[in-house]
Amino acid sequence: MPTHHRILSLVFSEFEALDLFGPLGVIVPRSDYYTVEFVNLHHFVSPQGIETSIKNGLGIVGTISLAEALREDHSFDTLFIPGGFGVMPLVWDPMLLQRIGQLVDRAPNVFTVCTGSILLAATGRLDGRRATTNKRLYDEVTPKHPGVKWQKSARWVHDGKFLTSSGVTAGIDAGMAFIAHTYVAPEDRQSHPETQKASASGDATSIPGYNEDKAVQFAQMTAFGLEYRWHSDPNDDPFVDLPTFNGSS
Repeated sequence: MPTHHRILSLVFSEFEALDLFGPLGVIVPRSDYYTVEFVNLHHFVSPQGIETSIKNGLGIVGTISLAEALREDHSFDTLFIPGGFGVMPLVWDPMLLQRIGQLVDRAPNVFTVCTGSILLAATGRLDGRRATTNKRLYDEVTPKHPGVKWQKSARWVHDGKFLTSSGVTAGIDAGMAFIAHTYVAPEDRQSHPETQKASASGDATSIPGYNEDKAVQFAQMTAFGLEYRWHSDPNDDPFVDLPTFNGSS
């Protein structure tokens, strides 16, 4: 396994800030193993230009163009797709979906948050797989992709190479699960220089040097260092049903 695990993150107009910064903020700065590049979906030729998150005005500048990411010699280990209202117009762009699908096929691992799962589903690559997405939009958007085995009650779902999570903070819990499934300890990296292979059919592939006990321990240590209580059971989902509030706010 290379000494770094390279994450390729898609960014677009009106992404949800917590979907992006929550999981990646947990994963990338906490070790010397993970790196990240941001692919601006609205600039095929140049990555320049700020994509702005809805409501709060937080912006991010793409570090690589989609055209560069699609080059055969540009390798990466995980494709990360955040959610947000900006996903909705993207699912109607067949050329863009084709290009995202090419990235999905080349990715050994795919991690989505919230409506990022809908963008992934629109490529057709989730058909036949179990997955989850945002609870508040679940009944509206999931019927449009009947080939996916949608799971409403789940903080996250891991099926094959796909890790899909529910909305917003569920992405942080899934980020911890991502570490537990992908982290390779320093002492195991140099002795296993092989690259993880990607399955175009969506199956999981082995990560050279991966040790589950070490990876889970590192995820737990990361959560403790962040003073974060990791909900490590993906089926422990208290947000399935919308609560009923009495009285006016």
